[in-house]
Amino acid sequence: MKSMIRYTFALALGLLASAPAFADLKVATSLTDLASVAQFVGGKHVTAQSLCRGYEDPHFVPAKPSLMKAIQHADVFVSTGLELDSGWLPLVLPGSRNPKIQHGTKGFVDASQGIDVLEKPVGTVSRAEGDIHPLGNPHYYADPKNLEIVARHLAEVFSRLDPANAADYAANAKAFDERMDASLEKWEKEMSPYKGSPVVSYHRNFDYFVDRFGLKLFGTVEPKPGIPPSPRHIAELSESMKKERVRVVLYQPYYSADASREVAKRAGGVAVEIATEVGGVPEAKDVFSKFDVLVASVAGALSGK
Repeated sequence: MKSMIRYTFALALGLLASAPAFADLKVATSLTDLASVAQFVGGKHVTAQSLCRGYEDPHFVPAKPSLMKAIQHADVFVSTGLELDSGWLPLVLPGSRNPKIQHGTKGFVDASQGIDVLEKPVGTVSRAEGDIHPLGNPHYYADPKNLEIVARHLAEVFSRLDPANAADYAANAKAFDERMDASLEKWEKEMSPYKGSPVVSYHRNFDYFVDRFGLKLFGTVEPKPGIPPSPRHIAELSESMKKERVRVVLYQPYYSADASREVAKRAGGVAVEIATEVGGVPEAKDVFSKFDVLVASVAGALSGK
Protein backbone atom coordinates (compact mmCIF):
# COMPACT_ATOMS: atom_id res chain seq x y z
CA MET A 1 0.00 0.00 0.00
CA LYS A 2 2.86 2.39 0.83
CA SER A 3 4.41 1.78 -2.57
CA MET A 4 1.06 2.51 -4.25
CA ILE A 5 0.70 5.76 -2.29
CA ARG A 6 4.22 6.78 -3.31
CA TYR A 7 3.40 5.93 -6.91
CA THR A 8 0.18 7.96 -6.86
CA PHE A 9 2.02 10.93 -5.38
CA ALA A 10 4.62 10.61 -8.10
CA LEU A 11 1.86 10.42 -10.72
CA ALA A 12 0.35 13.64 -9.45
CA LEU A 13 3.74 15.31 -9.47
CA GLY A 14 4.30 14.03 -12.99
CA LEU A 15 1.10 15.60 -14.24
CA LEU A 16 2.05 18.88 -12.64
CA ALA A 17 5.64 18.71 -13.85
CA SER A 18 4.52 18.47 -17.46
CA ALA A 19 3.31 22.08 -17.28
CA PRO A 20 5.04 25.26 -16.08
CA ALA A 21 4.66 26.40 -12.49
CA PHE A 22 2.54 29.36 -13.58
CA ALA A 23 0.16 27.73 -16.03
CA ASP A 24 -2.70 29.72 -17.51
CA LEU A 25 -5.35 27.34 -16.14
CA LYS A 26 -5.42 25.21 -13.01
CA VAL A 27 -7.65 22.20 -13.66
CA ALA A 28 -9.01 19.70 -11.15
CA THR A 29 -11.00 16.59 -12.01
CA SER A 30 -12.95 13.87 -10.24
CA LEU A 31 -11.22 11.07 -12.18
CA THR A 32 -7.62 10.34 -13.15
CA ASP A 33 -8.56 9.68 -16.79
CA LEU A 34 -10.02 13.16 -17.03
CA ALA A 35 -6.87 14.71 -15.55
CA SER A 36 -4.79 12.82 -18.11
CA VAL A 37 -6.92 14.06 -21.01
CA ALA A 38 -6.99 17.61 -19.61
CA GLN A 39 -3.19 17.69 -19.34
CA PHE A 40 -2.80 16.45 -22.91
CA VAL A 41 -5.24 19.04 -24.27
CA GLY A 42 -3.93 21.86 -22.09
CA GLY A 43 -0.26 21.13 -22.66
CA LYS A 44 2.03 23.80 -21.28
CA HIS A 45 -0.91 26.05 -20.45
CA VAL A 46 -2.52 23.74 -17.89
CA THR A 47 -1.80 21.94 -14.63
CA ALA A 48 -4.23 19.09 -13.96
CA GLN A 49 -4.87 16.98 -10.88
CA SER A 50 -7.46 14.36 -9.96
CA LEU A 51 -9.19 14.19 -6.59
CA CYS A 52 -9.85 10.45 -6.95
CA ARG A 53 -6.81 8.22 -7.24
CA GLY A 54 -6.68 5.46 -9.80
CA TYR A 55 -6.90 2.61 -7.30
CA GLU A 56 -9.86 4.20 -5.45
CA ASP A 57 -13.51 3.48 -6.21
CA PRO A 58 -14.71 6.67 -7.98
CA HIS A 59 -18.20 6.16 -6.52
CA PHE A 60 -16.94 6.58 -2.97
CA VAL A 61 -14.25 9.19 -2.33
CA PRO A 62 -14.00 10.56 1.24
CA ALA A 63 -15.02 14.22 1.16
CA LYS A 64 -12.02 15.29 3.23
CA PRO A 65 -11.02 18.92 3.94
CA SER A 66 -7.76 18.24 2.11
CA LEU A 67 -9.68 17.72 -1.14
CA MET A 68 -11.57 20.97 -0.63
CA LYS A 69 -8.32 22.80 -0.01
CA ALA A 70 -6.72 21.23 -3.09
CA ILE A 71 -9.24 22.95 -5.39
CA GLN A 72 -9.49 26.31 -3.65
CA HIS A 73 -7.64 28.03 -6.50
CA ALA A 74 -8.72 25.87 -9.45
CA ASP A 75 -9.99 27.63 -12.57
CA VAL A 76 -11.79 24.55 -13.90
CA PHE A 77 -13.37 21.50 -12.32
CA VAL A 78 -14.16 18.54 -14.57
CA SER A 79 -16.79 16.18 -13.22
CA THR A 80 -17.23 12.69 -14.66
CA GLY A 81 -20.96 13.39 -14.82
CA LEU A 82 -23.85 10.90 -14.94
CA GLU A 83 -23.83 11.03 -11.12
CA LEU A 84 -20.69 8.88 -10.77
CA ASP A 85 -19.26 11.41 -8.31
CA SER A 86 -22.61 12.51 -6.83
CA GLY A 87 -21.90 10.83 -3.50
CA TRP A 88 -19.02 13.16 -2.63
CA LEU A 89 -18.65 16.03 -5.10
CA PRO A 90 -21.67 18.02 -3.77
CA LEU A 91 -19.79 18.24 -0.47
CA VAL A 92 -16.31 18.93 -1.84
CA LEU A 93 -17.17 21.71 -4.30
CA PRO A 94 -19.01 23.99 -1.83
CA GLY A 95 -16.39 23.19 0.78
CA SER A 96 -13.68 24.60 -1.49
CA ARG A 97 -15.22 28.09 -1.23
CA ASN A 98 -14.11 28.61 -4.82
CA PRO A 99 -16.85 30.44 -6.76
CA LYS A 100 -15.23 29.78 -10.15
CA ILE A 101 -15.88 26.02 -10.17
CA GLN A 102 -19.31 25.63 -8.63
CA HIS A 103 -22.01 23.75 -10.54
CA GLY A 104 -23.53 26.03 -13.18
CA THR A 105 -20.50 28.30 -13.58
CA LYS A 106 -18.19 28.56 -16.61
CA GLY A 107 -15.50 26.72 -14.70
CA PHE A 108 -17.61 23.63 -14.02
CA VAL A 109 -17.49 20.96 -16.73
CA ASP A 110 -19.63 17.85 -17.10
CA ALA A 111 -17.30 15.59 -19.11
CA SER A 112 -20.13 13.25 -20.11
CA GLN A 113 -21.69 15.81 -22.47
CA GLY A 114 -21.83 14.37 -25.98
CA ILE A 115 -21.28 10.78 -24.86
CA ASP A 116 -23.56 8.05 -26.24
CA VAL A 117 -24.58 6.72 -22.83
CA LEU A 118 -25.26 3.01 -22.38
CA GLU A 119 -27.88 1.38 -20.17
CA LYS A 120 -30.20 4.28 -19.50
CA PRO A 121 -32.89 2.95 -17.16
CA VAL A 122 -36.42 2.76 -18.50
CA GLY A 123 -39.31 3.55 -16.17
CA THR A 124 -39.04 4.13 -12.43
CA VAL A 125 -35.61 3.70 -10.86
CA SER A 126 -35.79 1.88 -7.53
CA ARG A 127 -33.10 1.45 -4.88
CA ALA A 128 -34.34 -2.12 -4.60
CA GLU A 129 -32.35 -2.75 -7.79
CA GLY A 130 -29.13 -1.64 -6.12
CA ASP A 131 -27.01 1.43 -6.80
CA ILE A 132 -28.60 2.18 -10.16
CA HIS A 133 -27.43 5.29 -12.03
CA PRO A 134 -30.63 6.98 -13.24
CA LEU A 135 -28.81 8.77 -16.09
CA GLY A 136 -27.17 5.61 -17.45
CA ASN A 137 -23.85 3.85 -17.07
CA PRO A 138 -21.23 6.49 -16.09
CA HIS A 139 -18.12 4.43 -16.89
CA TYR A 140 -17.80 5.72 -20.45
CA TYR A 141 -14.05 6.28 -20.06
CA ALA A 142 -13.53 2.53 -20.67
CA ASP A 143 -14.10 3.24 -24.39
CA PRO A 144 -11.13 5.03 -26.04
CA LYS A 145 -13.38 6.84 -28.53
CA ASN A 146 -15.31 8.49 -25.74
CA LEU A 147 -12.14 10.16 -24.51
CA GLU A 148 -11.82 11.86 -27.89
CA ILE A 149 -15.22 13.46 -27.20
CA VAL A 150 -13.97 14.57 -23.79
CA ALA A 151 -10.79 16.03 -25.33
CA ARG A 152 -12.72 18.11 -27.85
CA HIS A 153 -15.09 19.31 -25.14
CA LEU A 154 -12.22 20.37 -22.88
CA ALA A 155 -10.51 22.19 -25.74
CA GLU A 156 -13.66 24.27 -26.20
CA VAL A 157 -13.90 25.02 -22.47
CA PHE A 158 -10.23 25.95 -22.14
CA SER A 159 -10.48 28.18 -25.22
CA ARG A 160 -13.41 30.10 -23.77
CA LEU A 161 -11.61 30.65 -20.49
CA ASP A 162 -8.21 31.31 -22.04
CA PRO A 163 -8.81 32.61 -25.60
CA ALA A 164 -5.20 33.69 -26.05
CA ASN A 165 -4.19 30.03 -26.24
CA ALA A 166 -7.22 28.69 -28.10
CA ALA A 167 -5.19 27.63 -31.13
CA ASP A 168 -2.92 25.48 -28.96
CA TYR A 169 -5.90 23.80 -27.27
CA ALA A 170 -7.49 23.00 -30.62
CA ALA A 171 -4.23 21.62 -32.00
CA ASN A 172 -3.64 19.50 -28.90
CA ALA A 173 -7.15 18.04 -29.06
CA LYS A 174 -6.61 17.15 -32.72
CA ALA A 175 -3.30 15.50 -31.87
CA PHE A 176 -5.02 13.58 -29.09
CA ASP A 177 -7.66 12.30 -31.54
CA GLU A 178 -5.02 11.22 -34.03
CA ARG A 179 -2.95 9.40 -31.43
CA MET A 180 -6.03 7.72 -29.96
CA ASP A 181 -7.24 6.56 -33.39
CA ALA A 182 -3.82 5.12 -34.21
CA SER A 183 -3.67 3.40 -30.83
CA LEU A 184 -7.22 2.07 -31.19
CA GLU A 185 -6.27 0.42 -34.47
CA LYS A 186 -3.53 -1.46 -32.61
CA TRP A 187 -5.81 -2.39 -29.68
CA GLU A 188 -8.57 -3.62 -31.99
CA LYS A 189 -6.05 -5.85 -33.75
CA GLU A 190 -4.99 -7.31 -30.39
CA MET A 191 -8.60 -7.94 -29.39
CA SER A 192 -9.91 -9.18 -32.74
CA PRO A 193 -9.25 -12.90 -32.04
CA TYR A 194 -11.58 -12.70 -29.04
CA LYS A 195 -14.66 -11.04 -30.55
CA GLY A 196 -17.79 -12.60 -29.13
CA SER A 197 -15.95 -14.01 -26.12
CA PRO A 198 -17.95 -13.90 -22.87
CA VAL A 199 -16.51 -12.39 -19.70
CA VAL A 200 -17.74 -11.70 -16.18
CA SER A 201 -16.92 -8.42 -14.43
CA TYR A 202 -17.30 -7.54 -10.77
CA HIS A 203 -19.25 -4.33 -11.45
CA ARG A 204 -20.75 -2.90 -14.62
CA ASN A 205 -17.84 -0.51 -15.17
CA PHE A 206 -16.50 -2.63 -18.00
CA ASP A 207 -19.49 -2.42 -20.34
CA TYR A 208 -18.13 0.30 -22.63
CA PHE A 209 -14.93 -1.69 -23.20
CA VAL A 210 -17.00 -4.81 -23.92
CA ASP A 211 -19.12 -2.84 -26.39
CA ARG A 212 -16.13 -1.27 -28.17
CA PHE A 213 -14.18 -4.50 -28.64
CA GLY A 214 -17.06 -6.86 -29.37
CA LEU A 215 -16.95 -8.96 -26.23
CA LYS A 216 -20.02 -10.25 -24.37
CA LEU A 217 -20.78 -9.52 -20.71
CA PHE A 218 -22.01 -12.82 -19.30
CA GLY A 219 -22.75 -11.47 -15.83
CA THR A 220 -21.39 -9.65 -12.79
CA VAL A 221 -20.00 -10.83 -9.47
CA GLU A 222 -22.29 -8.27 -7.84
CA PRO A 223 -25.88 -9.57 -7.89
CA LYS A 224 -26.99 -5.94 -8.19
CA PRO A 225 -24.91 -2.76 -8.55
CA GLY A 226 -23.23 -1.91 -5.27
CA ILE A 227 -24.46 -5.08 -3.53
CA PRO A 228 -21.74 -7.55 -2.37
CA PRO A 229 -22.26 -11.11 -3.62
CA SER A 230 -23.83 -13.70 -1.32
CA PRO A 231 -22.52 -17.28 -1.19
CA ARG A 232 -25.63 -18.33 -3.10
CA HIS A 233 -24.99 -15.83 -5.90
CA ILE A 234 -21.35 -16.92 -6.15
CA ALA A 235 -22.40 -20.54 -6.41
CA GLU A 236 -25.11 -19.88 -9.02
CA LEU A 237 -22.91 -17.59 -11.14
CA SER A 238 -19.95 -19.98 -11.15
CA GLU A 239 -22.20 -22.91 -12.05
CA SER A 240 -23.70 -20.94 -14.96
CA MET A 241 -20.21 -20.00 -16.12
CA LYS A 242 -19.11 -23.63 -16.00
CA LYS A 243 -22.08 -24.72 -18.12
CA GLU A 244 -21.45 -22.00 -20.72
CA ARG A 245 -17.65 -22.38 -20.63
CA VAL A 246 -17.04 -18.83 -19.43
CA ARG A 247 -13.54 -18.69 -17.98
CA VAL A 248 -12.60 -15.05 -17.30
CA VAL A 249 -13.58 -12.82 -14.35
CA LEU A 250 -12.39 -9.20 -14.38
CA TYR A 251 -12.23 -6.93 -11.35
CA GLN A 252 -10.75 -3.56 -10.39
CA PRO A 253 -8.24 -2.95 -7.55
CA TYR A 254 -10.95 -1.50 -5.31
CA TYR A 255 -13.34 -4.47 -5.58
CA SER A 256 -13.27 -7.82 -3.81
CA ALA A 257 -10.49 -9.99 -5.14
CA ASP A 258 -11.63 -12.85 -2.92
CA ALA A 259 -15.14 -13.00 -4.37
CA SER A 260 -13.87 -12.69 -7.95
CA ARG A 261 -11.28 -15.40 -7.43
CA GLU A 262 -13.80 -17.71 -5.79
CA VAL A 263 -16.19 -17.38 -8.73
CA ALA A 264 -13.38 -18.01 -11.21
CA LYS A 265 -12.01 -20.97 -9.24
CA ARG A 266 -15.39 -22.68 -9.08
CA ALA A 267 -15.94 -22.08 -12.78
CA GLY A 268 -12.52 -23.49 -13.65
CA GLY A 269 -11.32 -20.13 -14.93
CA VAL A 270 -9.14 -17.20 -13.93
CA ALA A 271 -9.75 -13.88 -12.16
CA VAL A 272 -7.73 -10.93 -13.45
CA GLU A 273 -7.26 -7.56 -11.77
CA ILE A 274 -7.55 -4.84 -14.40
CA ALA A 275 -6.99 -1.08 -14.40
CA THR A 276 -9.99 0.78 -15.78
CA GLU A 277 -8.63 4.12 -14.53
CA VAL A 278 -5.26 5.82 -14.97
CA GLY A 279 -3.08 4.94 -11.98
CA GLY A 280 -5.04 1.80 -11.17
CA VAL A 281 -1.73 0.01 -11.58
CA PRO A 282 1.70 1.71 -11.79
CA GLU A 283 2.05 0.97 -15.51
CA ALA A 284 -1.16 2.88 -16.35
CA LYS A 285 0.40 6.35 -16.26
CA ASP A 286 -1.89 8.07 -18.76
CA VAL A 287 -4.94 7.12 -20.82
CA PHE A 288 -2.83 5.59 -23.59
CA SER A 289 -0.76 3.34 -21.32
CA LYS A 290 -3.94 2.53 -19.38
CA PHE A 291 -5.49 1.00 -22.48
CA ASP A 292 -2.21 -0.70 -23.34
CA VAL A 293 -2.34 -2.46 -19.96
CA LEU A 294 -6.09 -3.08 -20.08
CA VAL A 295 -6.07 -4.60 -23.56
CA ALA A 296 -3.01 -6.75 -22.81
CA SER A 297 -4.56 -7.99 -19.57
CA VAL A 298 -7.90 -8.92 -21.11
CA ALA A 299 -6.37 -10.45 -24.26
CA GLY A 300 -3.94 -12.45 -22.13
CA ALA A 301 -6.73 -13.77 -19.93
CA LEU A 302 -8.90 -14.76 -22.89
CA SER A 303 -5.98 -16.45 -24.64
CA GLY A 304 -5.31 -18.56 -21.56
CA LYS A 305 -1.73 -17.32 -21.27
